[in-house]
Amino acid sequence: MNYKPHEIVLKDLKNLLQELQPKAFTKKNKTLSNSSIGEHFRHIIEFYQCCLLQKDSGIINYDLRKRNKKLEEDLDSGIHTINILMNRLKEIRKLENCKVLIQNGIEKTLDEKEAIQSSFFRELAYCLYHCIHHQSLIKIALLELKLNHLINENFGVAFSTQNYRKQCVS
Repeated sequence: MNYKPHEIVLKDLKNLLQELQPKAFTKKNKTLSNSSIGEHFRHIIEFYQCCLLQKDSGIINYDLRKRNKKLEEDLDSGIHTINILMNRLKEIRKLENCKVLIQNGIEKTLDEKEAIQSSFFRELAYCLYHCIHHQSLIKIALLELKLNHLINENFGVAFSTQNYRKQCVS
């Protein structure tokens, strides 16, 4: 597993949290259906947590997120959680890929006919792209708050798009 892309997006989030004021983190944004930067941050982190914590059971269900309010309200808690995730991802990159089943819904019982077969590394890739997507939504909120100076130009931009833009400049 290539750890580097995960490290980049999670460090970008961590850097943002280190610079952001609590009021901006929790402010509801009308453009984002009245959600906050903190809510999008929590959503990103909890997808990673589901993937990493449920892996050993062989079943990953992103609907079983904790929806931890502290992650969407407390910047220090968010920074601490990112550090934990990054350390866990460093350990995981040494492991072999394994098959997992993806389950939807809040039920904890598995109907294998409705489950989707996947692999753990594929699900980590999903978490990465999911993170980038929500970073782009966070960027919208930051632009509305006139806080665009807090993010780099690649925040919320897919790696393939970044590469394409580099080719266009050449």
